[in-house]
Amino acid sequence: MKRVLMVTGWCLAISSVWVSTAAVAADRFAQRFALELESGAAYYSVTLPAAVYAASQRSDLGDVRVFNGAGEPVPYSLEAPREFSRAPATLHSVPWFPLPPAAAGRTGAPLGVTIATDGSLRATMAPPARAQHDSDLIDLGRETRRDARVDALVVHVRDDNYQGRVSVESSDDLRNWQPAGEAQLLKVSYNGSTLSQDRIELNDMRARYLRLRWVDGAPYIDSIDAQVQTTSAGPAQSADSQREWREGIIAHAGPKTGEYFFETGGPYPVDRLRLNLPQPNTVAPAVVYSRAGLEAAWREVSSATLFRLHNGTVEQSNPSLELASDTDRQWRVVVDTRNGGLGSGALTVAAGWRPATLTFVARGDGSFTLGVGSAGAVSSAVSRADLLMGASSVVVSARLGEPLPVEQYADSHSTGKDPDAMRRYMLWAALLLAVGSLGAIAWRLARGAQAPAGAQAAGGAGGAGGTGGSVGGVPGESGATSATVKDAGADGADGQSAGKN
Repeated sequence: MKRVLMVTGWCLAISSVWVSTAAVAADRFAQRFALELESGAAYYSVTLPAAVYAASQRSDLGDVRVFNGAGEPVPYSLEAPREFSRAPATLHSVPWFPLPPAAAGRTGAPLGVTIATDGSLRATMAPPARAQHDSDLIDLGRETRRDARVDALVVHVRDDNYQGRVSVESSDDLRNWQPAGEAQLLKVSYNGSTLSQDRIELNDMRARYLRLRWVDGAPYIDSIDAQVQTTSAGPAQSADSQREWREGIIAHAGPKTGEYFFETGGPYPVDRLRLNLPQPNTVAPAVVYSRAGLEAAWREVSSATLFRLHNGTVEQSNPSLELASDTDRQWRVVVDTRNGGLGSGALTVAAGWRPATLTFVARGDGSFTLGVGSAGAVSSAVSRADLLMGASSVVVSARLGEPLPVEQYADSHSTGKDPDAMRRYMLWAALLLAVGSLGAIAWRLARGAQAPAGAQAAGGAGGAGGTGGSVGGVPGESGATSATVKDAGADGADGQSAGKN
């Protein structure tokens, strides 16, 4: 039992050594970045750029760490961008007034329009003919409240086929006009269905009047709606302004016709995909799938009709696909090829995401660095609230610098420079000692097993000599001799029995 306990103890020691060695290996990060800080602050935050995502080997960024000048990890939090609560947007029909070319350049009330005391517009003459119609005036009226803003205009075009550019200007007094955006509108009938792109995006518009200038000819308009977003639900931030993009991803054709595969190259939390078709005048329905790795199953994440249409100087493409945040690295696009698919050329992709923010405590002296890229590391991030602990200190922005040479940290882990070198040597020495001790225990157990076997054989021979198996009254000196005498006696007895017979 004592030996069994000893063997068990050594096995546990070896297991702990292997675990400790694995933990040390998990502390090695493939990439390091310098952190540029302003001196004197207790807390710093940095928005993680694409380079950190590309170096990470975990989908949750669990292998990100911040180290001080002594190589010690410091406490940190990691947070995805906040989604502010906001009320659903609503559509409200707004009045519009077609204008002739001469009216668009007038100051004050345009030709054919009067202004009431409350600022609302009234038409005083019939709209111009289409050949004379190159702009429209829109009165947003009550939609420009203090607690509301106009996010977009939705133009319902009557034409079955229309494609054209439009520029938008805004004003509060019909005298001073400011650029407010531009867009391309599209309405195309295709295979019994209609492709349309009828939105004009506006960035938090609060002006009273809008003017649409039709660059490629004005369409017949059925109605115009303003998409109004109330702001009383909380502060608003433009998600598009915070989004980063990885451009130029090439999707390679798969073994089946209409299949295209691409990889994002990192655990980016992708929530937008732009699929750029290789040839103009292409229309094709498509389904998009993603998966984390080769062993995972494909799952559908989006579907849309992809298009790229060219009309003179105007070219329009399908808008970006909106997705739930997806950190999968491998993607697959399946295109309906019944109408020719995408044709020749490469499908290119742009992936967009909103980066996470890392906040850390500037504990210790020296330069701070960010390490990333260790598949064995487990996230040690805490929540931002727990990190700040209600402190009144201001969180100062930091900037991620250039990647540091890998050799610099490889040298620091060599003998005499690595602070963990002695620990690793002791662990390996303990491992070798444990293996040697187990070998010694096994050798002693083997010898102990042979000794009882020899003693048992000797005891059996002594018993045979005491019952007549001795020669001249001397007991057999060995098991072999006793066995021989006994066999001889048996043969003599058999001979005497045979003579009597």
